[in-house]
Amino acid sequence: MLFKAEILIMSGDSHMEGTLEETKLKRALGLGYTTLFGVGLILGAGIYVLIGRAADFAGDAVWLSVLFATFIAVLTGLSYAEFSSLFPTAASTHTYIQETYPSLRWLAFISGWLIAFEGIAGAVTAAVGFGRYFVEIVGWPLFWAPTVALILILILTIINYWGIEESAKLIVIFTAIEAFGLLLVSFLGFFFTQRTPEYLSIPSSSVSPILLLLQGAAVFYFAFTGFELQPTLAEEAKEPRRTIPRAIILALLVCSFLYLLVALSVVRLLPPEALAASGAPLADAAGTVWGGAYMLLAVIALFSTSNTVLGFLVSGSRLIYGLAEEGFLPKKVKAVDERRKTPHVAIIIATAIAILLLAITKYVPELTGWEVIAIAGKEYKLIDLLSKTASLACLLVFVLINISVIWFRYRKPELERPFKIPSLILPLIGAILTTIFIITSFLDWIVWLNTLVVVGIGFALYYYGAKSS
Repeated sequence: MLFKAEILIMSGDSHMEGTLEETKLKRALGLGYTTLFGVGLILGAGIYVLIGRAADFAGDAVWLSVLFATFIAVLTGLSYAEFSSLFPTAASTHTYIQETYPSLRWLAFISGWLIAFEGIAGAVTAAVGFGRYFVEIVGWPLFWAPTVALILILILTIINYWGIEESAKLIVIFTAIEAFGLLLVSFLGFFFTQRTPEYLSIPSSSVSPILLLLQGAAVFYFAFTGFELQPTLAEEAKEPRRTIPRAIILALLVCSFLYLLVALSVVRLLPPEALAASGAPLADAAGTVWGGAYMLLAVIALFSTSNTVLGFLVSGSRLIYGLAEEGFLPKKVKAVDERRKTPHVAIIIATAIAILLLAITKYVPELTGWEVIAIAGKEYKLIDLLSKTASLACLLVFVLINISVIWFRYRKPELERPFKIPSLILPLIGAILTTIFIITSFLDWIVWLNTLVVVGIGFALYYYGAKSS
């Protein structure tokens, strides 16, 4: 996901304070490139790592978990599409909330902070995913995966500080490589089937099958994160009021199709139990057909996960920098290194939160003895809890976005909306389903502890910034 780096580097330094005409960035991206950028935002490490973990809960019916996650993502994507047609700004989420509730400045801040935290938590999730693939390839015990993840985060933080320059053409190549890996697994699954899956079979337990499917969706949902950052392209897109909404929907549909294809095909290669236990699920699945496919998929996964870590670290730090630019955080946070021209204070904050998140999730349960047991007594892995933390951060904002698009429609019905959701029933369903999703599938104490700690850090910086301004 180097796309996040590219997009936010281009747009993070120019928050919108006025109208669209004040934008100084070059408008060079049409619908094609903008959609491909969006696919790159969404497509990445999640599917390579989390499909096996989701199968642990949903079994052969993992495609239903993916389908539910798709439905939630698309409904919220529609709300983002309408807002992006109203406010074509790189600031995106916190601008939408600020315009909807102008007297609730803190609400706009916490929305932007949670999206930044989602990026940071996403970086840690992808880093652990990289660690799982890495130790699998070199033959180390899975125990070393968090250590490898920490080393990767530190290395990529240095790259983040050093500065990154990418071109749109390079970004398209990166997207194509990641998509190729998914299409290869799908091809092998459908044309070289190793087993016959029972697509409606869910692991038997005393727990409701629906709850198991929702838990699978909760673990997997991280793979859909990214579309909420797509509006950051608004200041580089041609006709952004029309282009960005269409690109959001198209990117979600493309990625949803690829994810469902993989979910249906991967269980034709390996049983859910094997996928769940694997540190490299797609590579192991492809390896059942052709030995060379294992290493090919593993290398693509290493590329994809490290790429995602870098992209999320850059996006998280640039969003923190953007919040400081908007006056939400202390002025020191928007400091830019004189030599490297990168927001080094925001980078340090993002990396510190990433390391803190990894430490809390890994060591607090071990030191306290407080168990984190999943539904039906299934064992959570570290990556499950990290992915759920990233997902919870954005889902809380998504509930608010879906409600806000309804409220803003009533507040400002006269505004021109180049993209308009066909019916307000859709964002209402989105808000309700997302709330139910959170209540039923995100009750793990460590996930909420992570979120509350980082929200507390955010508010501390927010109030310190308010006093110092």
